[in-house]
Amino acid sequence: MNTTAAMIAHMAPDRNTTPEQLAKLIDVHLGDLHEADPNWTLAASVVAGRGVFATRDIARGELIFRERALVVGPTARKGAQLNTCVCCHCLLPAQGFLCAHRCTLPVCGPCSDSETHREECQHFQRWQPIDAVPEGAEPSGAEQINPLSLRILTAVRVFHLGQQQRSLVDAMQANAERGYRQEIIKAAQCFRNFPTTDKPFMDQLFRIVGVLNTNAFEAPCRVDGHETLLRGLFPLTAIMNHECTPNASHYFDNGRMAVVRAARDIPKGGEITTTYTKILWSNLTRGIFLKMTKNFMCDCPRCNDNTENGTYLSALFCREQGCKGLVIPVQTKTMQPDWRCLSCENVFPHAKMARYQDFALNTINNRINSSSVQDMIHFINELCPRFCPSSNYVLIEAKLNVIWRMTRFNAEQYTDQEVAHKDRYREEILAILHKLGAGECTLKKLITEEIQ
Repeated sequence: MNTTAAMIAHMAPDRNTTPEQLAKLIDVHLGDLHEADPNWTLAASVVAGRGVFATRDIARGELIFRERALVVGPTARKGAQLNTCVCCHCLLPAQGFLCAHRCTLPVCGPCSDSETHREECQHFQRWQPIDAVPEGAEPSGAEQINPLSLRILTAVRVFHLGQQQRSLVDAMQANAERGYRQEIIKAAQCFRNFPTTDKPFMDQLFRIVGVLNTNAFEAPCRVDGHETLLRGLFPLTAIMNHECTPNASHYFDNGRMAVVRAARDIPKGGEITTTYTKILWSNLTRGIFLKMTKNFMCDCPRCNDNTENGTYLSALFCREQGCKGLVIPVQTKTMQPDWRCLSCENVFPHAKMARYQDFALNTINNRINSSSVQDMIHFINELCPRFCPSSNYVLIEAKLNVIWRMTRFNAEQYTDQEVAHKDRYREEILAILHKLGAGECTLKKLITEEIQ
C-alpha cells in the first residue's frame, strides 16, 4: 500500500449500517474477548440511534465486556509531553528522539525499524515534513516535534487497518464539525507534499478525523515508570450512549484495553450507559462540553435538577454584601441561566456569575499546574474558602488532583497530617458520588485505590 489510491481502496462509505451488521463487525473486532454468552447486545436506541443493552439482569460490579483498542495514537494535546515513542510509548531522551528515517515522528531506536512503524513512516516521508532535516545534513540538536502533524498520526493508522476493521470505523458516527477540517488543514501545512488535491483521500481523512474526535478516548499508559496519555478508539465502548450518572463505568488497562463494569444493577432489557464527561463536573460545564464536542444536549434527571441531588456542584458564593449564601442556576435548559441565592433570594445575571466562576476556575487551575502537593493542601484549606464554596466542582477537581498525586507518585514523602487531609478529601468526594447515585463508578474505584 504505497499509493494514496491503495490507502482508500477498501474504504467505501457505509453510513447506514444496521445494528445487526454492526454487531457482526464488533464480534470480529472483539475476537477472543467475545464471550460465548454475553450479557449485552447491540440494538436500536431511542437515545441516539443505537446502543448497548442488557440481555439479562446484570449485578452491580459485574463485568460487562473487555475490549482492545482498534487503533491507538498520541493525543498531541497542548502541554502534553511529546517526546514519547509513538509505538512503544517509552520516554525518549532529551535529544536524538526523532525517527532516524526523517519522518519527524518521535520514535525509539528499536521501533524506528519495526514493522509497526514502517508504513506510517513511509507516508510521512512521502508527504515531506517541512521540519525534516535535509538528507545528508547533521541534526542541529534542537529537535522539535510538531503537535499538529503528530495528532494526524492516529488517523493515518486507520488507513492501515484490515478491511473489516476499516468497515467498523466507517460504520461509526462522525460529527462533521468545521473545527475537524481545520485540524486537517493545519496538519497539511506541516508537509510540502500533503495530498490536499486528492478529493477521495481528503474526504475519507475528514471522515476518519470526525470518527476519532467523536468517539476516541484518552487513556493513560505507563511504561518503565513513565506515564503518558494515549488516544484510543474503542468502538464498542464508544457505542454506549451517554448518561450524566451512568449505570456502567469504564477504565483503561494501560491505554490499550477498555474494561466496562456495571456501576449499578441493570435490569434485563435496560440500556447500558456510560458518561462522555467527567462525572463531577457541574450541570453547566457538562452541558457546554456535550454541546460543543458531541452536538447534543442531555435531558437526564440530573441535568434537570439545579441542585444535582443536593451536591451543589455548580454553587458559587452570593455577591450581595453581607450575604454568605450559595448561588445556583435557576433554569436547567439554557447555557446562560439566571442565578438565585438560596439565602437572600437575590437573582444575578449569568454573565456576572460566569465571570466569578471563570475567576475560580483560573485561580485553582493555575495553582494545580504550578504548586506542590503541600502548597495545594494549604491553598485548598486556607485560601479557597474565601472565594469558592467547598461543593464547587472546580474545588473538587483540586482535591482530586491532590489525591491523585499523593497516591500515584512518591507516596512515602508525605506527613501524617498531609495524608489525613488526603483521606478527608476522599471521604468528601465519596459522599458526593453517593448523593449522585454513581454506584461503583470508576472514579470511586480510583480514589479508593481499587484500580491502580
